[in-house]
Amino acid sequence: MTTELTSTSKLKSFMPKHKGSSALYWVLQRLTGVMLFILILFHMLVNHYSSAHLPANIVADFGIASFQAVQWKMINFPLYSVISILFVLTVVFHMLNGFRTVMLDLAPGKLSKRILAMILLLIGTLLVVYLFGLNYIVSIT
Repeated sequence: MTTELTSTSKLKSFMPKHKGSSALYWVLQRLTGVMLFILILFHMLVNHYSSAHLPANIVADFGIASFQAVQWKMINFPLYSVISILFVLTVVFHMLNGFRTVMLDLAPGKLSKRILAMILLLIGTLLVVYLFGLNYIVSIT
């Protein structure tokens, strides 16, 4: 007995099975996963392997991935700050949406699902505000 797979059936396995907001969250989870891969590569290259654009005294005194080196990059390269913020937002969304997906599979009723959604939204908001605050503090000190 053989099973014939057509290109249509292969494509269907990558499409969301639900409609509405569940499908949107499903697609966003996949997009943020790809974004995380790209942003982690950027983070590793810029913070841990690239010292060409850093002043010699920062590298010699503190090292490539030190707080002072990151702070210098944030102050002197605005795009670095933008990409760092995008990285944080992507991590927070991907993490909380993954947790939400698991918890919604386990949640018994609509009320518990709504409470869970509100709690995760609050946690996400607090994380983003905290991390933006840290970013601001690092860039001004």
